Amino acid sequence: MAQEHHDGIDCNGRVPLSTLLAEPLLRGRLIGGQAGLGGTASWCLPLSEVGPQDGLDGVVVHLPAAVLSPELITGLARREATALFAHPAGDGPDPDLSAAGSAADAAGLPLLLLGPTAGYRAVGRLVGQKALAQASHVLEYSSRVHRALAEVLARGSGIPAMARAIAGLSHGPVLVLDADGETQAYAGFDGPALDPGAIAEELAERLPELGHDGVAELDLTPEGPLVLIAPIVVGGDLYGRLVLVESGSPPDEHDLAQHRVVAEHGATLTGSEMLRQRSVRAAEERARGDFLESLVHGRFADPHELEARARHHGFDVAGRYAVHVVTAPALVPTGRSDQRRAATITRVAQGVEPSANRWTLAAAVATFVVVIRQIPEGDPLSEQQAVTHFAQQLHRTLGPRLGDDLRVTSGRPGDGAAGVAASYYEARVAMGLARHTGAAAVCGYDDLRIYAALKSVAASAEGQAFAREILESLRRVHSQTGDLEQVVIAYIKSAGNLNAAARTLKLHRNTMLYKLDRASRALRMDIRSADTQFMVWLAHHIDTLAAVTGALTEEFTPPTA
Repeated sequence: MAQEHHDGIDCNGRVPLSTLLAEPLLRGRLIGGQAGLGGTASWCLPLSEVGPQDGLDGVVVHLPAAVLSPELITGLARREATALFAHPAGDGPDPDLSAAGSAADAAGLPLLLLGPTAGYRAVGRLVGQKALAQASHVLEYSSRVHRALAEVLARGSGIPAMARAIAGLSHGPVLVLDADGETQAYAGFDGPALDPGAIAEELAERLPELGHDGVAELDLTPEGPLVLIAPIVVGGDLYGRLVLVESGSPPDEHDLAQHRVVAEHGATLTGSEMLRQRSVRAAEERARGDFLESLVHGRFADPHELEARARHHGFDVAGRYAVHVVTAPALVPTGRSDQRRAATITRVAQGVEPSANRWTLAAAVATFVVVIRQIPEGDPLSEQQAVTHFAQQLHRTLGPRLGDDLRVTSGRPGDGAAGVAASYYEARVAMGLARHTGAAAVCGYDDLRIYAALKSVAASAEGQAFAREILESLRRVHSQTGDLEQVVIAYIKSAGNLNAAARTLKLHRNTMLYKLDRASRALRMDIRSADTQFMVWLAHHIDTLAAVTGALTEEFTPPTA
């Protein structure tokens, strides 16, 4: 069970009751409440200064023995007092406090009957000195830990080096997990008894129950080790968790106290290193993204700028490349977590099928991810097979992260920067057409050969006028008789099979007949004629292609390879 660190030797300067009771002034004075001796104290107050609503966590209450009663003891225990130090009124015999001792046992609140010389001044000074000494010791140890880890941070050695330094200070295994519970680094797992993967898998199911404040203790299994888990929080955001695995079973309380200090400072400095690496990674991704956007849009001032930036990114200006566009609803950013997901997807896409001879560059552009991939030169068939294979690998790799609505479209291969720009334009056209036509989740510009053949027709004024004339005659009567264009297209796609088209549209056969007859009158041609069907089919395809390419016109002018 997870618990906060208020027991044992406290990291905030509290002194254990067992240490206090070993002092000559308090030795042998316990008369009840032995079950509470595991508590810690930070201060001592006389009963007269204890307010009726004050919390007493970590406070030893000094009070006259004459006022002790079961009710008072129960009330102070309920307010989480650490212990009660009862002082007799004079030098006479000790009062009979058997009832008070029984109440202290029942409440688990240590009760001491002090000697005549143990007044409040002497006891308060003793508790204060011990707590101050403990605080000084913790502060000195914390300073040493922080200095050792800060040196690792200053060197910029990375998270694995930080994990090794923390493992060296704690003399035990250490895991660094990110905000999603994925292992970033581990150290100290030298023996076969502990497996970092198994511990991370076990923790993944338990992390949601832990808060973001303070170091928590967690027993993985009844027989497993105890772990200390410190949240790695930067700027109020959870970046991950630092996990220290205790070697002893049960662990020593003093070691636990030291390890809590190591966990707190280690989590803070590991968070700083995570933030630094995230900033570096973001800068690298921005640089890659800027170069990729310049490539796909052809935005270079002159060939010299292209060559200079190409050398920096390892881009072969004479190579042959194809562009893939990855789109999915999960890539549409709605918050910081979605932005992190897009960055993660970009890094994953960058690493698909790594090869020394196949240059790859991936970056997020708007609401999709663009991947430029170098392909081996060969005949058109082998090049297209290489493009299709890589697109399928992208879909297979990114599918578990982006869901079933993932779509990957590709352009045809091209030479150099101009070929990249042309291929990107074709991939974007294929993406738009795939949405309109319900094409496969992985498709290329060549898979939509009909549209590719009609590209010049759709861009011409004559082609657009033809499509507008045919389709407007069907659309004008939309409000009176339903979507005639949809009915006619379904009829054509079913190869003139009336029953099949009716089933597709979920219409009655007679309703389908009526709509087709109305379409024939609107077109002033018999829709059952092959020539009429071809004209409507052609107009529909021209209109779809014009709509897709028109949406891209505002973004860039189609380049020439």
